[in-house]
Amino acid sequence: MIISDSMLFKVCGQLVSCMKDECCLCGRVLSLYSLRRCSRCRKLYCRSCMIKDSWSDQRDLICLNCARRIVAPRRSRSKYGPLREYLWRRGNFTRIVTLSFSRIEGIIKTDLPLSALRSEDWWRKNETTAQGYAWRIAGWNVQSVDLKERTVTFKKISAARLSAPRRRPRKKAVQRAFTPVPPRPRRPRKPSKTRVSRVLARARNVQRKRITTSYSGKLKKKSVYEKRLYKSDAKPSVED
Repeated sequence: MIISDSMLFKVCGQLVSCMKDECCLCGRVLSLYSLRRCSRCRKLYCRSCMIKDSWSDQRDLICLNCARRIVAPRRSRSKYGPLREYLWRRGNFTRIVTLSFSRIEGIIKTDLPLSALRSEDWWRKNETTAQGYAWRIAGWNVQSVDLKERTVTFKKISAARLSAPRRRPRKKAVQRAFTPVPPRPRRPRKPSKTRVSRVLARARNVQRKRITTSYSGKLKKKSVYEKRLYKSDAKPSVED
């Protein structure tokens, strides 16, 4: 049996239409025809979860996650990441920087702990803490701390290659089997008032037709000839 190209194309189209997959964002299970692949992360998404990439010249479709990363990229998760970036920029212009505690709080956009305001040991720990890792990786070191004036002086050194402070290992997410999303139950819609009034009117019309009877022949008017010759109640027989 010879299979033509058109028959093969139809069979392949039917197979693809039967295949389904899950949208990586909303979780709906749709056919492969209604899913599109993101040009950046290369994952499958439905059409409602994708937009055109207006930030590039190709104008391909990208998912909403990639669009959010382009518009609002994530900054450093560390509390003292903004201080590291600030010292990194100041290292191009000067070798010594004196900052007040209020200025540092404005840079990191939060309050310093009480131990930083009461003791100098909090500033002297340069490698074992998150704050020490922040200015050491940027190439700075604490030279002096004045608790009365509430200022700290940083001195520029060569950028050190340090390992990030240890963090607690995150729990791995349990990989579950593929479970399709259950269909959404349809909400019962109440009929409109106009539709209810029409149905009641039709029912009343049918009831009226059943009640009314036809009076064919009984209410027929008598002719003038019958009124002259015969009585109004009786008619003559054929024998007469």
